[in-house]
Amino acid sequence: MAISREFLPLMLETVVLRVQSSIDKYGKQSYSGSGVSFRARIILSERILRDNDGREIVEAGRAILYGSTSVSSNGHITLPDGSSPKITSVSTIQDEDGDHHSVVGFGQG
Repeated sequence: MAISREFLPLMLETVVLRVQSSIDKYGKQSYSGSGVSFRARIILSERILRDNDGREIVEAGRAILYGSTSVSSNGHITLPDGSSPKITSVSTIQDEDGDHHSVVGFGQG
């Protein structure tokens, strides 16, 4: 079951997510076409966390998505202001009915 429509009024912004499609021989990442738009609630709050390699990174905020996504930290996010910060974390929150919503953390712009 997806997230209830009662949460929709809390999701005031729209973000666009694209999945990584390839990496060329120079390490440049390519992303899927136009991406998928999600209604979201943006929370700007810095915190320090560790990436997959154990390095400390600064997360500038999180986007709570209306629904769940399969994008990974290799994906691409475009925020409502047009900036495209690096994705620092992605988690899917579940309840007794299954996937409820996703939270996408992002770095500085």
